[in-house]
Amino acid sequence: MKKEPKKGLFRTLNFITIIAVYLLILVGGIVRSTGSGMGCPDWPKCFGSYVPPTEVSELPEDYKEIYLQKRIEKNQRLAKVLQAVGLSELAREVVEGENVQREQEFNFQKTWIEYINRLVGVLIGFLILSCFVVSFSYYQADKRVLFLSLFALILVIFQGWTGSLVVSTNLLPGLITFHMVLAIALIALLIYLRFYTGKKELIGLVSYKPYKVRRLILFCMILFFAQVLLGTQVREAVDVIADKLGEENRWSWIDNLGVVFYIHRSYSILLFFVHAFLIYRLSKSIKNFSTSKYLVWSLLLLVILEIVTGAVLSYFALPYFLQPVHLLLALIIFGVQYYLYLIISEKSSDLNSANA
Repeated sequence: MKKEPKKGLFRTLNFITIIAVYLLILVGGIVRSTGSGMGCPDWPKCFGSYVPPTEVSELPEDYKEIYLQKRIEKNQRLAKVLQAVGLSELAREVVEGENVQREQEFNFQKTWIEYINRLVGVLIGFLILSCFVVSFSYYQADKRVLFLSLFALILVIFQGWTGSLVVSTNLLPGLITFHMVLAIALIALLIYLRFYTGKKELIGLVSYKPYKVRRLILFCMILFFAQVLLGTQVREAVDVIADKLGEENRWSWIDNLGVVFYIHRSYSILLFFVHAFLIYRLSKSIKNFSTSKYLVWSLLLLVILEIVTGAVLSYFALPYFLQPVHLLLALIIFGVQYYLYLIISEKSSDLNSANA
């Protein structure tokens, strides 16, 4: 006799995990905007302890040299791997880069911001592990849920390891972008699991000819993903400019960002009009007063808020509090887009099967 999967418990844990991942992205944005990424110069511990110090007097006098040497040794091991797979230039940067060789001073505020970021990351690890354990109840009914949950667990472990490399390389720009791409992949996987375990209740919400908007929403997702990556490049450029000009010249940072920033800013206008057209088409394809209908109009509101926060960042010297909000809104937009795409794609599949 087949055992019924613990669907309710799995979906509850899955939803909490999705919220927690978005919380981690917000906290990670705060880490980045406050320059706290190296608040803990080692990983997984922080200044050699699971609970970081509160005063510099708790550390040895040569603590900067100690943790710098530990990072260099770790980077040398990483460089050997990169060299073996043909990434010679990256291997050189990992070992010889100027930022990599920089010592890190203790700063109470930055240390504890980074420490909280790591605590949220650990929480997500336990939540995804819990989802994986509960997914065993699907073993007889649907093994896909079990295997996808296992993949999510592997992905979050890999994400944590990548985070350790970000620290050891002193926030190497390319690794930060890769770290962000992994976060997006984790969000997509968790959202797919939520859709897949509840799709029977969702498919009836789409009315007619959804295939007409499926390609459009996929196009919007690709455009928006490119914009997120451009934004990451802008953020990396801000770090370089901030280090070069200093906080006292904050109002001149934007003027020195270069062409990537102007492409990112102008690209948002295209995204607005494409999304406005998408939302018009979606509103015609999804039944009134459904959850999906609310998602469609939420998407419009989110896109507007994203553009407004981007404009404020541009014209008001990148206020600290708004940078993580801007990033969070972008990834929520991606999540809503992807969820709607899954619903519409499944409905299209059902219609094709019915007409075959």
